[in-house]
Amino acid sequence: MRSQLTLAILPTLASLCTVSSADDTRAPLSYASIPANVYTPPKANTTLTILDLVESRPELSMLLSVMQQPAGFAQAFDTQPTWSFTFFAPSNTAFENLGEYYSTFASTAKGKWWLGNLLTHHYIPNSVLKSTSFSTTASRIQTGNYLFIGAQVVNGATLLNNVSRVTEADIPVTSGVVHIIDTLLDPSAQIFNGDLPRVSQAFIPGSCANPLLSYC
Repeated sequence: MRSQLTLAILPTLASLCTVSSADDTRAPLSYASIPANVYTPPKANTTLTILDLVESRPELSMLLSVMQQPAGFAQAFDTQPTWSFTFFAPSNTAFENLGEYYSTFASTAKGKWWLGNLLTHHYIPNSVLKSTSFSTTASRIQTGNYLFIGAQVVNGATLLNNVSRVTEADIPVTSGVVHIIDTLLDPSAQIFNGDLPRVSQAFIPGSCANPLLSYC
């Protein structure tokens, strides 16, 4: 009786394995394509955007690949800015230090959301923070996703979150400045210490960049 039951179950298991195998061949998750005839704001020939800079630097090729994944980010970073900003650009070394898990995670739905949040976390709107804006006193900076990163000059080099070193500072772009860093700034590792002083920044709507707001 037991042998007959086993023989009856085997075809069902085989069919399940076949379905599972077929599901494994599905295409990886991706963003919807950008519709045709979308309006693109004009850009002056003299404008140097973040995307222009990243495209011109071989050591930022992995960052360029990430910018081209989340829909709209490449276009946003190629827009002629009418505001000031600071951008910390992770080098290829920064991405290579993430290991094999990164490439596996980045292709998932949650990984793609993380990539978009990651780019925003390296962008500081409304403020041009040059290397002279930082000192040996630990301070915190609010990023484009309203989280904080720590900044401090240690042995003559600017460190972010005590791990990411600025390897090339004060690269000028239109309306802003770019610093190349050797380690990614993970949004989940933001600075919470309320005792750290804030670096002087322009007001970011909805944030605590303005100390006069009651909730700051």
